[in-house]
Amino acid sequence: MKIILLERVANLGNLGDIVEVKNGYARNFLIPYGKAKRATKANLDEFEGKRTEYELKQTDVLANAQARFNQINEKIYVISAKAGVDGKLFGSVTAFDIVEAVNKSGVEIKKSEVALPNGPLKTVGEFNVDVILHHDVNAIVKINVTAEA
Repeated sequence: MKIILLERVANLGNLGDIVEVKNGYARNFLIPYGKAKRATKANLDEFEGKRTEYELKQTDVLANAQARFNQINEKIYVISAKAGVDGKLFGSVTAFDIVEAVNKSGVEIKKSEVALPNGPLKTVGEFNVDVILHHDVNAIVKINVTAEA
């Protein structure tokens, strides 16, 4: 299916690009989430009329992500959890726990922005966690997991 992108999509294209994608990807993800429209003549004309509006929206989204980056990058957040004598946690520290810790500092992030490629944190220690705020903005927060007293 040919679609026109209404915003930058990772590994696909930039605002205004006309790309060919599989039907399911377009119908189930890109179109419902407002990231693309079918590349029909009417939609192309409508897009060209609203191009500056879409570009302005993308600039605002990037500026918001950059502001959040400046507030959380390289900051240390402490999370206390029950742990055994050997330093292993009873349970784990998940993306939800990290979001709670960062949100308490006054910066709003979403669970979907926290990247834990190796799964939840299961030991006491200090860990670097990627927070993907935008396609072009990745922050690294330091999570210090301590044993609860």
